[in-house]
Amino acid sequence: MTKHIGFWLLIWGVLDLLCALFCEIHADEAYYRLYGQFLDWGYFDHPPVVGLMTAISGAMVPETSLMLKNLSVRLVTVLIHMATVYVVWKTIEEKVRNSPFSLFCFLLVAASIPMFCAYGFMTTPDAPLLFFAAVFYYAYRKFTTDRQWSTAILLGLSIAGMLYSKYIAVLVIVFALLGNLRLLRDGKAWAAVGIAIVLMLPHLWWQYANHFPSFTYHLVSRATSYQVLYSLEYLPNQWAVFNPLVWALMLWIGARQICHSDAFKRSLGMTIWGFQVFFLIMTCRGHVEPHWTVVTAIPAIILLTEETEIWKRGIKIALACCVGLVLVARVVLMLNVLPAHTGLANKQPFYEQLHAEAQGHPVVFDGSFQAPSLYRFYYNDEAVLVRNLYDRYTQFDLWHLERELLGKPACVRRKGQVYITESLNEEDLSE
Repeated sequence: MTKHIGFWLLIWGVLDLLCALFCEIHADEAYYRLYGQFLDWGYFDHPPVVGLMTAISGAMVPETSLMLKNLSVRLVTVLIHMATVYVVWKTIEEKVRNSPFSLFCFLLVAASIPMFCAYGFMTTPDAPLLFFAAVFYYAYRKFTTDRQWSTAILLGLSIAGMLYSKYIAVLVIVFALLGNLRLLRDGKAWAAVGIAIVLMLPHLWWQYANHFPSFTYHLVSRATSYQVLYSLEYLPNQWAVFNPLVWALMLWIGARQICHSDAFKRSLGMTIWGFQVFFLIMTCRGHVEPHWTVVTAIPAIILLTEETEIWKRGIKIALACCVGLVLVARVVLMLNVLPAHTGLANKQPFYEQLHAEAQGHPVVFDGSFQAPSLYRFYYNDEAVLVRNLYDRYTQFDLWHLERELLGKPACVRRKGQVYITESLNEEDLSE
């Protein structure tokens, strides 16, 4: 069945391409597009890979229409997601891949996980994280058997790629290690870590030069007082990420692997449970974004495909229904019929009105990073952010783009009010 994977990858890629063209850009994607316009070794919120992806996509696709402008942010995401699916497939045991039924099971699981599919066309740091995590698990499975230097190098490169994508990658490494503590005595495993550290040095230097803004934000600033809602919403959010059936199956099968004789499968089980428990505990210090656990979709896909005894008729029918629901969700997103407050459709009319009110002047926004990012996306006009006292820091606080507008005419949008100033001054920029 392996020879047929190329055909299904093409179908998957075409579907992602259609979503990339027709689904309205998300505010976070517009923000990461700005990363690509100001390339650096790091950013306030995330490591630099997502910015590099939007920069490459922008260089490959002309922005001659709104659909192509969407693709100019997402093309690399579509391509690396196809590679992600392929690498995950190649990570599955060869004897399982050779089974006539295995490819069907693999595609059924992968296509039924909503957030795994979403990162096939939405450009966020999770898209490259999934790709490099897939390479990591592929290299790690090989490393548990062959211990070759070429595999150790690939392992080091994948670790660096994950860390350059998203800091949550640290948990992938930690839980893989907890499933195979013998790696602590393996010189080639340490060599892989050394390769990753050397490759991370430019980013670590950027953090040092900017007073470690990302680490301070994620480890300290995001913490808030506990609210019981944070814990209560965690479970339904995880169902939305994986779908309830895959979520339940991956926990059940993952628990069985934690004591498995195979080190690779122990690591997969440890990763699945480690992520779920870790972020449940993290609800004690603030809201946990549902997608923070999405990287465990890769261990879930591998284990569910290899555990052939679970494939009863009812499971296949239920997963097929989940795939159908995911396809319906894709169509709904492409039709752009959702309300504007969802952040997934109908955002442009607001910016059209503001663009008319700005009369060609640069726009100074207060509030969050989303508004100036989307304004720049839709019109390629200058837009900056002045943070309010109660808003969190963002990359705009490191760029200080507003300083370039001082003394110049500008449109200021503050607290819902819009006015034109002939000479922007510090008072316009202050709280």
